[in-house]
Amino acid sequence: MPINPLDNNPREGLTVNQATFFKVTRSIIVGGLIFIMTIVLSLNVLTAEAYAQKKKKKGESNGEVDAEMARKKYIFELNKSWSFGYENYKNKQYPSSAKHFWRVVKLDTINRFPKVYRYMGDCYLKMDNPDSAQVVFELGSKKHPDDAHLHRMVGFLKSQRGQVDEAIIEYEKVAELKPESVDDLRQLAALYVKADRIDDAIATYDKILTLNPDDLDAQNNQAALMSMTGDIEGVIANKEKIRAQDPQHSRVRFDLGKLYFDNGDYEKSIELFNEFLTLSPNDAAAMKYIGDSYNNLERYNDAIAQSKKILKNQPNNKEVMVDISRSYKELGRFSSARLYANKARAVDRSYGLGWIALGEAYEASAEHCVGQKDGKVEFNDKLVYKLAAIQYEKARNDLAYRQEAERHLSFVQAVLPTADDYFMHKNQSKPTGECYDWLN
Repeated sequence: MPINPLDNNPREGLTVNQATFFKVTRSIIVGGLIFIMTIVLSLNVLTAEAYAQKKKKKGESNGEVDAEMARKKYIFELNKSWSFGYENYKNKQYPSSAKHFWRVVKLDTINRFPKVYRYMGDCYLKMDNPDSAQVVFELGSKKHPDDAHLHRMVGFLKSQRGQVDEAIIEYEKVAELKPESVDDLRQLAALYVKADRIDDAIATYDKILTLNPDDLDAQNNQAALMSMTGDIEGVIANKEKIRAQDPQHSRVRFDLGKLYFDNGDYEKSIELFNEFLTLSPNDAAAMKYIGDSYNNLERYNDAIAQSKKILKNQPNNKEVMVDISRSYKELGRFSSARLYANKARAVDRSYGLGWIALGEAYEASAEHCVGQKDGKVEFNDKLVYKLAAIQYEKARNDLAYRQEAERHLSFVQAVLPTADDYFMHKNQSKPTGECYDWLN
């Protein structure tokens, strides 16, 4: 859209009388200028007529003289219409300006004023008439197909109307005419996204990044689009570029840490989340990802230490208590596992995962003791499995964890005490033996 050189108000700060005087004075000056221009142009016509008479005296044919006169008058009318239109445009008299510009369009068969469509279209935009503006810009783009601005304005107006596919055609033409215009490429990429042409949008961001490799917005947008296509490696590569360029960009480090975690690269995930924590200390989500990564790497002591850091800042975080319980379980420290499961239950007795963690501690203990006997399951072991089953039954009351609880129940069902077992051990209700001393 052409920039109006008179957008700044030179009368700001004047009194009412001064403003009125200024307005009247400017009108007089503008009128005077137009009058002088008319006189000058008229003199040109009179001069042309005198020139024609002189030519006739020299014996030139009437046809040649008449043609020259017609050309001079044509140029005079064309210049006059342009001058009136442009002067009115500069003075924000847009209706009058548009009227004169339309006459230029009608008269200008020699393409003397190719920018008339730009100014006339802008007049209609200034008059809040986008329909007429679009008509003008479309006429101009057909007559001047190499004018990128006209295609841009048609594309913009069509996009405002939701005509995405038509707008894309116009912006593709702009990109062809102005391949180094990053702003136009951004508009085109956004339109591709609206049209669900994700691959085209990614390719367009490639062009932007070729022109400006440090464009963080383009990198972020392209990474988001790549993630939509499932190109995780492409997303990671893109975000690694951002990471290298901006050592203070915390968000990209968090995103990369999560991407590496989801991709199973836990060492790299820990590295990125630690970088993130130097920029955003004590972020519980990042710390939990580190703890989960340690667990997945079977570095359970490191996982416990990381989780306990979270509890210092969030002493009632029941999810982290369960994480610690499960880490202790993996280390075979069943008493500590039970302790943190009970802490989670103390925070929220309806929390199904707390009951599951407690059941897992009992179940893992029984598995450990059975393993010491070459897989032989005895009544003491069955009593411990029964303890686990009781916790899983309680966990079923939490709908969020019902399926997980039922899955655990199905695993232990085959090793629960039977009626015959209880008959044979009438005097025993609790597990005994050195392997289960931690229960007492």
